[in-house]
Amino acid sequence: MIFGNSKLFDRRTGLLLFALALWGWIGYSIFSHTAHKTIQTTIIQSRTPLRHLDDPIHPIRKEILWIDTLYFPKGNSLYNPIYGNLGYSHDFVILFDMDIMVQKDIPTTFIIYSDDGFRLAIDGKKIMEFTKDRPFSKSETTLTLKAGKHHIHIKYFQGYGQLGIVGYYKVAHTTKLLGQNSHDISFMRQ
Repeated sequence: MIFGNSKLFDRRTGLLLFALALWGWIGYSIFSHTAHKTIQTTIIQSRTPLRHLDDPIHPIRKEILWIDTLYFPKGNSLYNPIYGNLGYSHDFVILFDMDIMVQKDIPTTFIIYSDDGFRLAIDGKKIMEFTKDRPFSKSETTLTLKAGKHHIHIKYFQGYGQLGIVGYYKVAHTTKLLGQNSHDISFMRQ
């Protein structure tokens, strides 16, 4: 018999196959969770209360994350599907930065739900904002994006109480979360 003890061969083969499957699953998990993160997200906790979007920030904590979509649902603590509960509940600012490539001149509607305020700028030009405290509410504006590369910057602040920010864009009757590609708009890593 070439392999000697067939039980030993079966055990080694099974262990090897298990190790390869585990290695493949880990590699897929890492790749699938990093491949499409195109939104740079900077979270800054303030040691002083924030009641307005432009209040001065006195940082006590800062972290930078990369996310795939602008989706932090309404709740009592900052939550993202990729990172889970992030441990922020009051007096913080988030800066979202993303680059997009627009295939052709196209009317685009931006829809932001936020609790509290936010400001959305494209290529440094303010497009829409709500600067004060508010419950989770919708803001919307439509403009024509020219073909080519553009930079989107969103500043969001949370004072106290419930929080959340979710961003969408709509082109040609198709609504997508900011960060999701469509036929006309692609998100790129900066």
